Amino acid sequence: MKELVIVRGGGDIATGTIYKLVKSGFRVLVLETAAPSAIRRNVAFSEAVYDGTAKVEDMTCRMAGSCEEAEQIMSRGEPALMIDPEGKCLECWKPLALVDAILAKKNLGTRRDMAPITIALGPGFTAGEDVDAVIETKRGHQLGRVIREGAAIANTGIPGIIAGVGKDRVLHSPEAGILHNVCHITDTVKKGQTIAYLETDHGILEIPATIDGLLRGLIRDRYPVTKGFKIADIDPRIEEYDNCFTISDKARCIGGGVLEAILMLQAEGETARDGLYADYAATNPSKPPQVKEAVCRSLSCGNAGRGVHRASLGAARNIYRARQTVCDFFGCSCPEQVSFTSGITASLNMALKGTLNPGDHVITTYMEHNSVLRPLYELEQKGVSLSITAPDPEAVAGEIRNNTKAVVMTHGSNVTGEVFDIRRVGQICRERGILFIVDSAQTAGVFPISMEEDRIDILCFAGHKGLLGPQGVGGLCLREGIHIRSLLTGGSGFDSFSKTHPDRMPEALEAGTLNGPGIAGLEAGIRWLMSAGLDRIRKHEQNHIRLFYQLIRDIPGIKIYGIDEHSDFTKRTAVLSCNLEGYDSSAVSDELAERFGVQTRSGAHCAPLVHEHYQTREQGMVRFSFGYDVSEQQIRFAADALKQTAED
Repeated sequence: MKELVIVRGGGDIATGTIYKLVKSGFRVLVLETAAPSAIRRNVAFSEAVYDGTAKVEDMTCRMAGSCEEAEQIMSRGEPALMIDPEGKCLECWKPLALVDAILAKKNLGTRRDMAPITIALGPGFTAGEDVDAVIETKRGHQLGRVIREGAAIANTGIPGIIAGVGKDRVLHSPEAGILHNVCHITDTVKKGQTIAYLETDHGILEIPATIDGLLRGLIRDRYPVTKGFKIADIDPRIEEYDNCFTISDKARCIGGGVLEAILMLQAEGETARDGLYADYAATNPSKPPQVKEAVCRSLSCGNAGRGVHRASLGAARNIYRARQTVCDFFGCSCPEQVSFTSGITASLNMALKGTLNPGDHVITTYMEHNSVLRPLYELEQKGVSLSITAPDPEAVAGEIRNNTKAVVMTHGSNVTGEVFDIRRVGQICRERGILFIVDSAQTAGVFPISMEEDRIDILCFAGHKGLLGPQGVGGLCLREGIHIRSLLTGGSGFDSFSKTHPDRMPEALEAGTLNGPGIAGLEAGIRWLMSAGLDRIRKHEQNHIRLFYQLIRDIPGIKIYGIDEHSDFTKRTAVLSCNLEGYDSSAVSDELAERFGVQTRSGAHCAPLVHEHYQTREQGMVRFSFGYDVSEQQIRFAADALKQTAED
């Protein structure tokens, strides 16, 4: 059976959408009020409320008194209309999409849960909140555009210009009353000519034509109107007689936008049903084409710093350009203070083992990944004292001792998605002369990070997550004056007769051949991020995690960690971890993957102290993490999959 689309409203603009959808193979049910007020009645399916049928061009819409009768009409390839302004009949139907085409300039009750796809025409709605998509209805370059985030252009109250005429071509009632028509649609009228009388409490008022032209629209005779109510439409193009009987260019354009939105959102929904990768906190598999191209080009390069021939110099230029890009992105003092590594685990090991000595004291938090904890435990065995506290500035400050050498902490939790106040911690460390080392694995590429403003001494970053680079590449950014002992020594490309490895940056931390293709891909990923805009990406992902939380928070037996209804989603990454009461996290994750194709992460997530804190050592947690390219339909699919898993 053909998919069903329900359209709220049957005026002339809505009719353009209805016509387009029926011609495109959809079953369409129109919901109207008991007294629709269309102006362009010759091209409005809403007239079926009064006459039983309404024919527009080669299509007839028929009034139905029941869901069964409506189904019979639609089965013949015609749109059906029911009087149901509140949408109560939705209980009888399971539409693919619902379109709010009332054009009331405000939302009169459309909700996103009314259908898998919800679309609204014009201002009064916010895509991503009220509905899935909004269609621009203002004449001009944006007319018919599908809006996925935000609202349509606000209503100005001034009609679009036709043949040089704007507001004067549309007539509004000067008072409340009953309209008595003198003229008819298709009449040619002169400015000042009486086209109707208005019966008011104060007497009879004449309604004169405001311009010369063709009376293209006129509200029904004896219709009760309020002051300011739109009652007529005069087309200054007198020769355009056929316009009185055909769908307008504006209505057709908007209808095309609706069709585009439905097909696009439907395709996204089908993609969601095909499976969803929801483990972006582990690695981001969705790389921009520029990243893949940069990696492939770099595979043909030589070895940087190992010659003066073209292949080697080309590789060196690629790597220097990447240093400059990373430097600019993180607000590092100069490109030479950027060193590349095999990943953030290597970076953190270098930062910790290369700065801490026996007798030093270091502070970290219970939200850390094992990439921080295990090097610290190893150093603790060698005489470094360790304090572990909560991830907030006051708690960190309370642990500072006379011999505190460094504070190392994550910017964002890989388990709960919480983002911590590194700027305040950085200020505390700088004031006390303490090294501040930041693990940015979960936030680099999502939240802005400035080494200078955040008072960071050593910033460790991963290439394969938010920065959109390949796996196997990461790095460190060092504040000038900070020295790290080299953990690896070997080839450097210069000073080959020296028995010691160079201590100048960046070569001090880059023994051996660098991952040229990975670094080139990382640089391309960062450039893409800078072009796309971190604020835009972050807002998109935060909207997704907010929606996901709202969709799952009332599932019976669910426990969500580190987030509640009072949480500030602007201070979170797109990560959410939860459990279902009575189920091991691995069992839930397996069910989601095998039954629905939703790929999550279960277990401890290499962050054991987080689970000690939340008392989930045995159960673990099911972690959902989403990326910028995940659609809202996929978010809803993931939430529905979790609901069904809980119910079963």
